[in-house]
Amino acid sequence: MNIRRLQSIVTVSVATVCLAGCATEASVTSRLDSSGYTIATMGDAIVLSRPTPQLAAAARDYAYVGPVEINHMGKLEHYLWVGLASTVDRKFDSISPDTAEDLVLLVDGQPMLLPLKKWNTSLDQMPYSTIAPMYATLSAHASLDQIKRIASSTSVEVHIVASDGTVAHYRMWQGDFPSWSLLGKVE
Repeated sequence: MNIRRLQSIVTVSVATVCLAGCATEASVTSRLDSSGYTIATMGDAIVLSRPTPQLAAAARDYAYVGPVEINHMGKLEHYLWVGLASTVDRKFDSISPDTAEDLVLLVDGQPMLLPLKKWNTSLDQMPYSTIAPMYATLSAHASLDQIKRIASSTSVEVHIVASDGTVAHYRMWQGDFPSWSLLGKVE
């Protein structure tokens, strides 16, 4: 192979890697809802998972977690949106929308307890999309300071606590919490 062809291949490869890096860079998305609220979210939610072998050998539950800023005429509210999803039919077992009570985040080993409630369904659409079918959409009211604390941490563990005390432990699957530091910087 001649030197010029090798240089061209290397140049194209480097450019492709650089463009891929730019395409995956985190960003804040803002949209006006028909209700008059402006909804700001990250491009994608964090995806966490946990095996559920009691249902099927390869079954997994997923927790999608993403920060949401809702602006209604200058009044800002912040939430953590939680989408619970599964690879199997959830009518048989586990935490359901009616029993999920708390979101517990261990942020650098320190617990952050956030009560859960059903997501505001009066909005036009869910703030985040998911690949796995969801069986519950929930939210936890959080301050912008709490969201930034999560973003600046070195470790975050996510647990969903049911009303009967059952705890579902989720592990990181995809995404990163540091990108959440961009929330609140929407122009």
